[in-house]
Amino acid sequence: MQSLARRFGLDTVFVLQPESKSAHMRLRYFVPDHEMGISGHATIAAVTLAVTDSLMKENPLRIETISGQFEVTWTGPADKIVVTLEQNKPLFGAVAPPDVVAHALKIASSQIDVANGPIQSVSASRAKLLVPLKDWKVLDTMSPDFESLWRVCEEFQVSGLYPFSRRTDKEHADVEARQFPLRAGFPEDAATGVAAAALGAYLASYDHKCRTGQYQFQIAQGYAMGAPSRIEAIAECANGEVTRTAIRCAAQVVAREHIALS
Repeated sequence: MQSLARRFGLDTVFVLQPESKSAHMRLRYFVPDHEMGISGHATIAAVTLAVTDSLMKENPLRIETISGQFEVTWTGPADKIVVTLEQNKPLFGAVAPPDVVAHALKIASSQIDVANGPIQSVSASRAKLLVPLKDWKVLDTMSPDFESLWRVCEEFQVSGLYPFSRRTDKEHADVEARQFPLRAGFPEDAATGVAAAALGAYLASYDHKCRTGQYQFQIAQGYAMGAPSRIEAIAECANGEVTRTAIRCAAQVVAREHIALS
């Protein structure tokens, strides 16, 4: 599996028989340099393919991963489904100083916007360091110092930096983001479901003050790479806290390849 992930050079998900009787399918996730606990967008891709090819008909589905079990639901015809992946209640962690993060991203500290929320580690399944920026132009043009960036990730015990801007010119998007994963074997992700779920919880907490209700945020990502994506992050609040996180989007099969294993 690790060898195939290195060959593809991308997030790679493998569909396996479940080990738990309560699960319908088991997924393992690899990037070129290591195995991951869960990948949100890879889960949506795997479920899309499983339903499209009639490998799975259950709805909801229970997905078994090394990070635990997650529930997935899907709607629509089999050739055009929309998948919702439930995530965990968020964990808000350490706050990082702007100057340290600005140095890693190679931007001025003044371009980081902490007026409406801090630079903070947030996890809905895997922790990301969320970095609010003032403008999408800064986001789209930044070129990080990756050795410094990875040191920041290790210091704050996160699996990547997720700079974002509430100001975006991308169509049908509320927020725009980029994701730089920790020592994955590639510098940037075009779509990151676990980070989107964490950002939904962050925005519900800081922008909406955890007022009771459900909030949806359309998050654009991948534009700086020429590989645009859009993920809907869902956050529900009650009693002054975020009680549910999820992501929703559609995936498309763009190519198929048969591989013979010797």
